[in-house]
Amino acid sequence: MAVYEEILDWAQGKQIFIQDALRRIITSTELTQNDIDELVLLVKKECGDTSITINALPINRTHIPTTVSVNGDYPRLISLSNPINICALHEQASLQFSKTGLTVIYGNNGSGKSSYSRIFRKLCWSRNPSVILKKNVFRLSRTPQQVNFVLEINGINNSFTWNENSQKNTLLNSIYVFDNDCGETYINNENPTEYKPIGIDVLEKLISILGRISQTLELSISQFNTQKPVMLQNMHQTNSAQWYKSIETLQLADVESRIQFFNTDVERKQQLTNLLASQNPQQNITNLIAKRKRIINYIQQLSLIEVLFNEQNIKELRINRNQFEIIEQANIIAINELNSVNTLNGFGTDPWRTLWEAAKKYAEKSKLTDGNNFPSSISLEKCVLCQQELDESAKKRMASFNDYVLNDVSTQLSSINETIQNKINIYNSIVVPSYEYFTELEQFLPELREDYGLFASSVDIFKNLIISFLKSGGNLDINLLTLTPRIMSILPSIDSEINMNNLLVQDRNALIAELNELTVKEFLFNNKVIILQYFNEYKYKQWIKNCQMQLATNTISRKIGELMDTQAVNLQHQEFISHLSSFNRDLASKVRISKTKTSQGSTYQRCGFYSINDPINSIMSEGEQKIIALSNFLAECTIDNRLNTIIFDDPVTSLDTNYRDLIAQKIVQLSENRQIVVFTHDLSFLRLLIDTHNTFILTDCNVICIDKYNEISGIVTDEIPYLVKNVQERIDSIKRILREYDSLELNDAHGREIKLDSARKRFRMLLERSVEEILSNKTYERFNKNIHLKKGNLSSYIVTERADIDFLLNLFSRYSITEHDGGTSTISQLPSKIEIEQDIRSFTTWKEDFKRKLYAFSATYR
Repeated sequence: MAVYEEILDWAQGKQIFIQDALRRIITSTELTQNDIDELVLLVKKECGDTSITINALPINRTHIPTTVSVNGDYPRLISLSNPINICALHEQASLQFSKTGLTVIYGNNGSGKSSYSRIFRKLCWSRNPSVILKKNVFRLSRTPQQVNFVLEINGINNSFTWNENSQKNTLLNSIYVFDNDCGETYINNENPTEYKPIGIDVLEKLISILGRISQTLELSISQFNTQKPVMLQNMHQTNSAQWYKSIETLQLADVESRIQFFNTDVERKQQLTNLLASQNPQQNITNLIAKRKRIINYIQQLSLIEVLFNEQNIKELRINRNQFEIIEQANIIAINELNSVNTLNGFGTDPWRTLWEAAKKYAEKSKLTDGNNFPSSISLEKCVLCQQELDESAKKRMASFNDYVLNDVSTQLSSINETIQNKINIYNSIVVPSYEYFTELEQFLPELREDYGLFASSVDIFKNLIISFLKSGGNLDINLLTLTPRIMSILPSIDSEINMNNLLVQDRNALIAELNELTVKEFLFNNKVIILQYFNEYKYKQWIKNCQMQLATNTISRKIGELMDTQAVNLQHQEFISHLSSFNRDLASKVRISKTKTSQGSTYQRCGFYSINDPINSIMSEGEQKIIALSNFLAECTIDNRLNTIIFDDPVTSLDTNYRDLIAQKIVQLSENRQIVVFTHDLSFLRLLIDTHNTFILTDCNVICIDKYNEISGIVTDEIPYLVKNVQERIDSIKRILREYDSLELNDAHGREIKLDSARKRFRMLLERSVEEILSNKTYERFNKNIHLKKGNLSSYIVTERADIDFLLNLFSRYSITEHDGGTSTISQLPSKIEIEQDIRSFTTWKEDFKRKLYAFSATYR
């Protein structure tokens, strides 16, 4: 329960949704999608979403389990059968395993042992599962690979089939496999710690749950895929492009305020586009100045006409006409006053005034005046026109005429008449130029032609009205359509173009930069809707990513690492040292298992030296590396009293006979309360396992032999190799052959001869084995590393008599004949079935008598 307590203490300082998730993990069998959805809301709430109303329920001490049930039942292999299209294995083969205890599978090289081992390594738990199950390359077939398994779980057999298109069955994960390749991994690699103490799975599940929450958050933004509009590469150096590049760092209001493109910007962009398209800005300037002069000339010409019709001139005309009418009335009054002396019609009129002025000039030139006045006393002597003497009445008339001419009204009338006549002359002289003279203005003023026609007709109408008014008076209402203001409006644009061209001559690069800036602004404005959509989606995604950052598992991994270090790796190290010490105490004092790291909830460990950093494989021999790796593997199998099924593939390769004995003992000891399967091609190790099992368990272990025939491997038989059989097993083997002899058809002479020949050869080998096992009492054995110089063994040499030796030699001579090919006259008759049976009985009797004799001597000798 210590793990749960540590988790509770650790959780107190974590985010509230972490505490809620731990509560759900501990109190629920499995978290539902509804749990995940609620945890997603809690994460969002912790990240600032105030709209979420759900509240967390953190873990506390009441949620921790008070008892933990441990399942002590482990899956057991019952059989592996029908390996279809896997290497060259026999497709009807079936390996049957003892549910508990030791099963040894022996096979010579090429018999299929390694193929069966690869199946287990691929589908069961192994430190090196990366193995490929090849198909039968000698008999190509498209049949999918498959193999059948039967496992016992909780006393019930479970059958299932693996095929090349399916995943392996998780039940096989509790079966541990060790071979030479795994040994390399244990020595050279950093490996994940397999053992996990009870309760550690809570934090592992927490990592998984946080992953599911993160996936849910990721899914929530998967539909937000608006892409940021991409502008042309050559625009990237503009100011707008620079802030657009980092738009994600801005606020929405700032973005909206920056994405603007006004009408003035549109006009300026077009202006710059046209300007920069020019090939010769200096010529443009010359042309524009000339055009400006022409337009000013147009304005001046039209202004001379328009000014005559403006309000000021019209007002002046009205004043002139009004003055004329007033003065004319006053003049009529003056003329009427002189009617008494007037004898001529037309007095006061212009002809009369002309006549008067001529007379005055004549008098002045002819010195008929006093030099100052006309008429004077001199000029009144005679009439300057008719040269007649003037009487008093005429003199008086002349004086009255002079008074009239000199009075103010007369002068004013003459002046206003002249003024009006001049005005009439001016208006009569108005000529509106032909429109064709102004056509170039249409590029600026498209409606000018129509307006100019109205202007010309208005001028004609209004000038006639004015002339008539000046002559006759009346009402004068003039409202002429003027063109000069509109034409003058063209000048600023031309002036701007002139300035732009001047700038273009002076600094083209600055104008290009300005145009590029406007182009980017226009691009941003045209894409404003998409940009804002992208911006809002980006900001939401960033917020979601911030939520996901709260789901980081590194602190959980560190806590798992702490717990695994104190309660898993250390425990495995102790188990490792315990196994290694049983093989080599000196090695056990030099090496250790230690934690290296924790990542994504997985703790890693490595086997290395205590005091040096050199790797084990750079210092230790191949055999020492093998025994260290094997101890490491055994620690994973037996830690915390595990009883997993263990499969060994040639565990003693590269090991000397000392280690072989110890490993055989270890395997037999482990098989007392678990299922052990050993694959080997080593006859001496097979014999060692059989004998060790008999010594410690006092029963025979299960031995399966596999063989190869006609390019088919993995053929299963229960017959162990004859060479590894002891005396009694060889006697039983010969008896079995003789029974098979009896079962043959009567006409199968060839079959019977083969059986008898096999029995004879095996009898000879039986006699050879009896020298080791009976006469020497196993003082020496061909598959044993030692000669046993003990009293119990050497006593056989004391009780051996000549009769014993003669008996064996006699039999040996009879059964050695088959090994030599001589003529029919030199070869004795081969032993028949009846003779073989008799010899077997005789040999059995001798064997039992010799053992009794040896037992009796040994008892007396002690």
